[in-house]
Amino acid sequence: MSLVRTLRILASQRPSTPSRAVAAPSRVERRRHGQVPVTWLDQELAGAATIVHLHGGGYLRGESPQTWSWLEEIARRSGAAGAMIHYRLAPRHRYPAAIEDVLHALDGMAEAAILRPGRWVLSGDGAGAGLALAVAQVLAESTHEAPAALLLESPWVDLSREEHGLEELSTAARLYAGGVPRTEPRLSPLLGGLSALPPVHLVTGSHDELIADARRLDSALTAAGAEHEYLEIPEASHAVAIRGEGPASQRARRLQIAAVRGALGMDGGAAH
Repeated sequence: MSLVRTLRILASQRPSTPSRAVAAPSRVERRRHGQVPVTWLDQELAGAATIVHLHGGGYLRGESPQTWSWLEEIARRSGAAGAMIHYRLAPRHRYPAAIEDVLHALDGMAEAAILRPGRWVLSGDGAGAGLALAVAQVLAESTHEAPAALLLESPWVDLSREEHGLEELSTAARLYAGGVPRTEPRLSPLLGGLSALPPVHLVTGSHDELIADARRLDSALTAAGAEHEYLEIPEASHAVAIRGEGPASQRARRLQIAAVRGALGMDGGAAH
């Protein structure tokens, strides 16, 4: 990797906040939970419902403006607080820094009684979706409180796969994994246990460069007997709900909002 590219990546790793056009400053608060920076939208709603989001970016880049716009809309229309965890990124911080940060942040939020049992959803897009799945697997194997559901979009869940043909993904996988074999389930959670997960809502586009990961995860969840819902939107590209426009994006967002409200029992039914 060139020095210029490395500097650009490092410059994109600074935690951001949503623009004023997305959310008024009075709705935004930066806090630390477990010594990890977390940016909140409407934190006062956390007692009722929270969406904890892990952004994509190949473990190299931070959250994008589109990610903020997505989180604001999904949280607001779900009646939930939104929390963006700013986990550490490669190449400066390799595996397992990201997963450790998320677990520490969740522990801190639970200890502060900000996250209530059964009242929060863990979401992620791209690499963040793979990270969310890996975190959920850790929680399922421990005594820690699990999320009510997983909301995954365009998941990157197998870093050991080379046939995707995208040099950027290969580079990102190498920089994040370091010397750890990429078949390690916490790096490639598709290869880990899937039977004890909370309900999974999975959305992707048929033209997504990570479509193979999404389809394999759908099949693996079915084989494991895991409760899940799979939506593949025709003609849509990567992260359709976050980056897409028009009816396809709105369809994906409506279904994600319904998944959040259903998981948290906000439509008259009992929460999972």
